[in-house]
Amino acid sequence: MAVAAMMATIGATAQNVRHDIGTFTLKPAVGLSVGSLGGSFTYYYVKIPGIKTDFKDELRGAFVGGVEAEYYILNWLSASGGAYYTMQGWRMEEKVSGSKWNVNLDYLNIPVLANFYVLKGFALKVGIQPGFLLSAKNDGHDFKDACKGFNLSLPIGLSYEFKNGITIDWNTNFGLTPINKESTTDDNYRSNCAWLTLGYKFSL
Repeated sequence: MAVAAMMATIGATAQNVRHDIGTFTLKPAVGLSVGSLGGSFTYYYVKIPGIKTDFKDELRGAFVGGVEAEYYILNWLSASGGAYYTMQGWRMEEKVSGSKWNVNLDYLNIPVLANFYVLKGFALKVGIQPGFLLSAKNDGHDFKDACKGFNLSLPIGLSYEFKNGITIDWNTNFGLTPINKESTTDDNYRSNCAWLTLGYKFSL
């Protein structure tokens, strides 16, 4: 709310968007997603049952692509909704043995955003993002049945649209709900993700 109030104050005196009020635009986009582990996670050393062991998690770089529609409400404010296929997840390394494996999570994400245009073509973005799990694999083994089918995250980002319609977006998505069905205080892991996309925006 504080951010929205600040953006309203800034935008009230400026013509900040490249599109007229009441305009609908469509933007297909593709890019790179970077997934990471959020929440809490306990790993038990397989060679000594019941014994916890340390691990470290690493980022997973993969693909994101989709389309987004945007409606310009004011000269500094728009609302948008999109549908993106996003490859999320993370890499892990068990410190005792040094063994590594990948946790791959693929989602259909539906970001719903408010876009605050602080400068012409440049927007700050915040909203809510429902996500629907398409596949889940742990080192190649399917574990979708152990995961929740619905995921909710908080997207925060920024974008810049050039005069020719080419748009660059950066979005950081913080997982709000655990992805594992049997979640506990120690095992309550979440899927965070950030993506950088290149798109083309055109009016309908």
